[in-house]
Amino acid sequence: MTEPMSSEALKDFLNTVRPGEVRTGRVIGVGDREALVELDGFSGPGQALGRIPRGDLTRKAIGHPSEAVSIGQRLTFEVIAVDGQQQCVWASASACEDPALRAFLLGLRRGATHRGRVQSVHDFGVFVNLDGEPGNEGTGFVRGPELSWLRIDRPADAVTAGQRVIGEIIGVDTRRGQVQLSLKALQEDPLVPFADRAGTVTAGQVTKLVPFGAFVRIADGVEGLVHNTEFLDEPVEHPGRIVSEGDEITVRIVEVDLVRRRVTLSARNLPQKGKRSLL
Repeated sequence: MTEPMSSEALKDFLNTVRPGEVRTGRVIGVGDREALVELDGFSGPGQALGRIPRGDLTRKAIGHPSEAVSIGQRLTFEVIAVDGQQQCVWASASACEDPALRAFLLGLRRGATHRGRVQSVHDFGVFVNLDGEPGNEGTGFVRGPELSWLRIDRPADAVTAGQRVIGEIIGVDTRRGQVQLSLKALQEDPLVPFADRAGTVTAGQVTKLVPFGAFVRIADGVEGLVHNTEFLDEPVEHPGRIVSEGDEITVRIVEVDLVRRRVTLSARNLPQKGKRSLL
């Protein structure tokens, strides 16, 4: 496909183009991976070109760019980036495919809260019909880790279809027509109350064994690691020789790292209840 002609006029023109703004142009080439458009507004020698990757031509499923656009067709698109090395603009037509949706998305801001109703629940996340969105398309999306501070096996353990939810906006993607939400951002972090409890002895349940230790739940949403060196005075080869998943054991909180979200525990020199003793 045609490549842009390098010129001072072209460089000056590209310097006026800003990511996020909307531009128009005419399709002049369609390849296997992208479409080329000639940008409107450039009057110098040669052409000011925009490249639109296949995935940015439309939100509909297509196998080839020619299924979405044709040579001579006029397009409206969002500038994604200005490529000074290749002297072109990278763009997204999908970001401007639905003007009403685009206007809705541009009216949102990161960090704000928004309400909606759960449209569908999948293993990879949850789609939400946001209040005010055009067409009830399920514009909101919540990834599994953003549903709750508590450990859940699948999103269906946290929400159900039809449920009203409120989340914090953590991202707005005009190209995909999607708003990323976090429900747990508006929930109390269960780790915070333990921030100053180093040295405290408490009971917990063994939830998982790994070669280097055992994870123990000391509260809902709070798990810590007992390393193999922290069961007995002498290190054990594998935690399974000392504890099993489901066991209730007594542990001491050694350290709580809020930044890395890690809790270090120890069971050394602590009396244990039940038939299993670590002493």
